[in-house]
Amino acid sequence: MKKTYIPLLCTMLLIGGMVGAADVLRNNEIIFPEIAAIATGALLTPKLAWRTDHLHTFWAITVCAALGLGIVLFVPAALWLQMSIAYLLASLLFMASGTRFAPMISAAVLPVLLQTRSVVYLIAACTLTAGILCVRRILVRNGVLTDTEFEKMPKPDKESIFQAVLRWLIAAAVIVAALHLNVRFAAAPPLLVAFTEFWKPEAVSRKRPVAVIALITLCAASGAGVRFAFTERLAVPACVSAALTIAAVYSIMKKLGLMLPPASAIAILAFLIPKEALLIFPVQIMLGISVFVGASYLYREKPLRKMAVFRALFQHLVR
Repeated sequence: MKKTYIPLLCTMLLIGGMVGAADVLRNNEIIFPEIAAIATGALLTPKLAWRTDHLHTFWAITVCAALGLGIVLFVPAALWLQMSIAYLLASLLFMASGTRFAPMISAAVLPVLLQTRSVVYLIAACTLTAGILCVRRILVRNGVLTDTEFEKMPKPDKESIFQAVLRWLIAAAVIVAALHLNVRFAAAPPLLVAFTEFWKPEAVSRKRPVAVIALITLCAASGAGVRFAFTERLAVPACVSAALTIAAVYSIMKKLGLMLPPASAIAILAFLIPKEALLIFPVQIMLGISVFVGASYLYREKPLRKMAVFRALFQHLVR
């Protein structure tokens, strides 16, 4: 029981503390939804989900958070272009990192989506990530969680670079459509992370696509519903609602038999959006994840560069 409830309690306290600090200091830039995903992968699974080490995890979040903030401050462009640039650069850093730690992508795209201009975001992302890694180390030392050795991924080859370019084109198209249709959360950063992870041939989205869409939609509804019912209607502190949301998300994941870290980030993202958007938020998330799950099927067993329609583009890109 301790291997279940102690990590869950730690996660609830960490997320509740983050939202509570933002509430007390009246600064929503302290809320970093991807922390919920990192906590899910680092604390709520027996082994670290991404098979990386603490140092790589910390620096990945730090560099990408600084990248996203820098794009907002120093790249004067339309929002869709800023988000597309952030996703592309973060994807390249992800490939160069030699890790499976896809949540780093959200750290770069989130400040662009929210147009964050304060260093508070960077400090919060780094501090919260370090906090989760410290808690994990304590739990590992006490036998609650299992230590995980760093598994370095192979260097990107031409095929993986081509796949990254194709993912970027798809993601950019979704970003443009979402912003144009005023459903911006259909391109929420955690969904971009999920899309990147779903691209792998062995991804769970290919084996259980309906369950994946249901899980992420239900988690979005949990975050929005708990905030609306408890905080907006009953004036319960947001920190309590956030902690309850994590408990609800964990219960949904256990019920469906899927531990998807991006789903936790989606649930906590509901605490950052305007309260007027809470009711439509799960619908936007459902639309976005449905598109990304469908798009993940574009790369299957046969490399796309063998298909005539993509061959010329690929050869041009790798010259």
